[in-house]
Amino acid sequence: MRSDHSALLLDTRHYSESVFSSTLESPSLAREIAPGQFIMLDVPGRIRPYLRRAYSVADAEPDSGRIELLVKTIGPGTAALEELSHSAAVSLLGPLGNGFSVDGLPRGSRVALVAGGIGAAPFPLLLRALAAAGVTSDFFFGGRTAADLALLERFRAIVPGHILTATNDGSSGEQGFVTDLFGRRAEKAGYSRVYACGPMPMFGALAAVVSRLNLPAEFSTEAEMGCGFGACLACVIPGTGTSFLVSCLEGPVLPPSRIDWSRCR
Repeated sequence: MRSDHSALLLDTRHYSESVFSSTLESPSLAREIAPGQFIMLDVPGRIRPYLRRAYSVADAEPDSGRIELLVKTIGPGTAALEELSHSAAVSLLGPLGNGFSVDGLPRGSRVALVAGGIGAAPFPLLLRALAAAGVTSDFFFGGRTAADLALLERFRAIVPGHILTATNDGSSGEQGFVTDLFGRRAEKAGYSRVYACGPMPMFGALAAVVSRLNLPAEFSTEAEMGCGFGACLACVIPGTGTSFLVSCLEGPVLPPSRIDWSRCR
C-alpha cells in the first residue's frame, strides 16, 4: 500500500564521479517493494528540488530493512541525495507503480535483461526474484562510453548467466548499440522473456527486435514525474489505442506493444 516512510541513510558508495548507490534503512518499505516499483524521495530542509524525485528501488532486504537506490547525479535532486550525510533522514513515498512479473516463467528457463546506462538501476531486485524462481538471466549492458557502464561492478556477482556489454565508441565490450548485440544473441538464445530499462531511443530499437523475434517483453519506462500517483500528468507517454499512458499509474513497467513508438521522441 502506498504510504509515507521515513528512512535513514546508512551508506553511500561511489562507482564513478557521478554514479553512486544510497543504502537506506526503511523496514516497512523493504518488506513491501516489488521489483520494478519506485519511490518518490524528499530530502527535508532543501529549497531545491521543489518536488520529490522519483527513484527505482534497486534492491531490498526485508530481513535487514535495507533498500538500495542506484543513482546518477544529473541535477539538484540527485545532488541532494548524493550530498546526504550518514544517518540523515529522508522521506519516501511508495511503493509506487507496477513492477516486473516473473509469473509464468518455468524453472530452468532463461531470460534477458537489457539496460542502457543508469537504466540498470531496477535490476538487482529483479535478479533476486528471478533467482528465487529458478530462472537464469543474461545481462546486456550498453552506453555511449565505458563511463556509462560504471555499475557493471555491481552486477558481476549477481548475474547468474552471461554479461555482455556494448558501447558506441567501443571503449568497453563490443562497439555499437546494445540493442544490436542483444538482437544477434537473442536469435539463438531461446529467451522466455526480455526485461529492459533505459532511454526511449534504446526502447524504440529494442521494441522492433522483440517484435521481430516474437519475444514477450517488459519495459520499465523512464519519464519525468512530479507526484508519482497520477495527479500532475507530467509522465505521460504516447500509447497505442489511447492518446497517452500515465506512466506512474499504468507503468512504469509496460509491454512495448502498448507504446506508440512513432510518437515517441
